[in-house]
Amino acid sequence: MLDKSILSQLSQLKSDIHASKEFAEGTVAGTGRKFGFVRLDDSRDAFLAPDKMERLIPGDRVKVCLTKNDKDQLEANLEELLEPAVDTFVGVYHVRGKTHFVEPLEDRSKGKTAQHSRWLFVPPKARGRNQDGDRVVARLTQHPYKDGKALVKVLESIGQPDSPYFERNYIAAKYQLSNRTNDAIDKQMNTIIGSLKLSEWQAEREDLTNIPFVTIDAATTQDMDDALAVEVFEKDGQQHYRLLVAIADPTAFIEQGSALATSAQYAGQSTYLSGGACPMLPKPLSHDCFSLVQDEPRAALICKLDINSDGEIIANAFSFATIKNHAKLSYQGVADALENNDLALVPEQHIAMLEQLAAIAKARINYRKTHNMVSRDQLDYDIQLDDKGKIVGMSPRTKSLAHQIVEEAMVATNFCAGQLLASKGKGLHSVHSGFRSDRIGEVNALLKEEEITPETDISTLDGYLAFFKSLSNNPDKAHLELPLRRMMPTSELSLRGDAHMGMGLSAYATVTSPIRRFADLYNHWALRSCLTKSTFTPLNDASLERLRASIDETRKADRELTQWLISQYAQTQIGTQGLAKIRIVTQQGFGCRLLDLGLDGFVLFPKKQEKSFDAKRMTITVGETTYHLDDEVEVKVSSADLNKRRVAFSLV
Repeated sequence: MLDKSILSQLSQLKSDIHASKEFAEGTVAGTGRKFGFVRLDDSRDAFLAPDKMERLIPGDRVKVCLTKNDKDQLEANLEELLEPAVDTFVGVYHVRGKTHFVEPLEDRSKGKTAQHSRWLFVPPKARGRNQDGDRVVARLTQHPYKDGKALVKVLESIGQPDSPYFERNYIAAKYQLSNRTNDAIDKQMNTIIGSLKLSEWQAEREDLTNIPFVTIDAATTQDMDDALAVEVFEKDGQQHYRLLVAIADPTAFIEQGSALATSAQYAGQSTYLSGGACPMLPKPLSHDCFSLVQDEPRAALICKLDINSDGEIIANAFSFATIKNHAKLSYQGVADALENNDLALVPEQHIAMLEQLAAIAKARINYRKTHNMVSRDQLDYDIQLDDKGKIVGMSPRTKSLAHQIVEEAMVATNFCAGQLLASKGKGLHSVHSGFRSDRIGEVNALLKEEEITPETDISTLDGYLAFFKSLSNNPDKAHLELPLRRMMPTSELSLRGDAHMGMGLSAYATVTSPIRRFADLYNHWALRSCLTKSTFTPLNDASLERLRASIDETRKADRELTQWLISQYAQTQIGTQGLAKIRIVTQQGFGCRLLDLGLDGFVLFPKKQEKSFDAKRMTITVGETTYHLDDEVEVKVSSADLNKRRVAFSLV
């Protein structure tokens, strides 16, 4: 036996050898050949020999020991697999004789997108009925790090690139928007369906089924989560309105922390992709049990708002009730009835109430223009798809009086909910902080150059409102409003009840879409705890960040699909010209939208062409012409890049 001193010396020698080695971490990069590299975190590249590369997948995070090979290259020897590149991923199915593989394309399982080149083996029992070239969703069941053998299982087939609605299905799979279910979710859903068939859930709720609530939505909408009714009364000799907003109440059946609640939080919100929605809650619940289906009793959260003839909310209260939707109305039908006296789609008994709702909407708009902020209508378009899911046309969408009725009711309800939740220190609030802190220097510089001195502090709500109202009322300075708004962040969810500067409101917490948005569902739990003293578990900061990330992913999915489809559509419109409105200005040119077609494209000026970009005013001057945000220009569709999903315009 070796004595203790020799063992100690050997141990020390081993430690010294280990300490003399250089270790590093990095990401594996493929080359399309048998060897690869590790992109080290310090920006160096370390060579990966073919035998090492066999044990890895491009995108893997690894710890390596660095040496120099006989070519004096920095070479990596594998020490540890830190993080696999793929888990569940979208890939291309390959068939080579009797051997089947999946080549990963993109992986979003860890909030990233990675490109891969390795083909991963699919065992016979994990193949399904896929054909060569199919896009599939697969899961890595065995990483090759141990012995060089990778195994995957196919979970879902997306189909061939020419399959109907391929783009929509691909994006839904890439962003993991489909198949949000498991045994626990199914069990809870079936329990809820059974409970709704009984009447016990109505026992302790106010019965408002006789009040003629109506829903106003798109004709095809099935997840209807708000209904409206109105009563007229007199106070101090003045006519007042009592607006009743009934909101679907999933929290009567879904508890915090349950399987459905966890799934909804992970999803963030329903995603409305062209060609089909991916609901936050399972369709049997979102389209039936919780949806305010016509003539069916439904659990609802009620917001009662007393509004005077000037549009001011003079009182409000929240409660829980049972309601019935007395008529499923469409935006088009209500607009036709109110604006054209066409009653084809609206029962006559509801006309008087719709006229009262219209009066409330007009009063509220005027009130908000005076006391708050009303944003300008956006250039929105309806997309028409063919039976393959491809765009065949786009038409401008105008905001009708019917849209204004619903929008003003929702804004008023969310404002009142925000006030109540802020006073209790609960809920998820939609906040807007005004100008970005990293752009305030540019804001001040622009105001100084324009000889504008705000009378009050523009970082406060009152000062912000006063500043923008004075700006819009000054014909010589009103053009600065758009570039100044480009120096602001978008609104974000917050656990603190701060102001929404963009809307000019002291508080705002959305509660009107609990079937479609987790923030609204969460706020229903918070309101329930305020009204009934039930238990409530607030989100922590980490959970809020994950929720924000989930919502951001759904927006990316919608944006990516739209850009993909539009770039395809643009190829059929090459040479088309028309009037376009400038929406963004950069150092290289400007992006604009064709007003008739709805196509977005970019006008790129040549590098050698003399031009001047003003970042504060968001203008670009080329020759003697200066282009501003919101200017209208004549353009032609020049090209569409399907790979980069970009559309190029040229000036006419």
